[in-house]
Amino acid sequence: MMTPDELAILLDEANHDPWESAQTAVALIDGQPHPRVGWLTTHLRATKYEYWTLIAAATGSAAPPDDAGLTRLMTWEVQAARSLGTDALDVTVEHAGRTFTVAGLLRMNARHTAWHAGQIAALAPTERRA
Repeated sequence: MMTPDELAILLDEANHDPWESAQTAVALIDGQPHPRVGWLTTHLRATKYEYWTLIAAATGSAAPPDDAGLTRLMTWEVQAARSLGTDALDVTVEHAGRTFTVAGLLRMNARHTAWHAGQIAALAPTERRA
């Protein structure tokens, strides 16, 4: 099983890695973004907020800030994961009709972030060459 610090590193990489992350994908957007980019970033923010609200309720840990946008929430969640006790990782939560441990939900959070980061990057304008 991964430790809270290892889960925090996983989330930090999915959120902030300079080559392959949500932050890097969003930074590729220059000018008017594809309409789907707005939906994807809003969706990522909403799901991260939902995951962490569930985790906070189940473990008694800090809830995510209500007013945080995606960028701030991605930074917040790395520290929040690092702050979890090892015992909190085995607590179960229900999400979308499935039962997860907190550790499992955080791993899904990282996969989900990477999935949508790839979609955002694919929607970024590319230089066109003749």
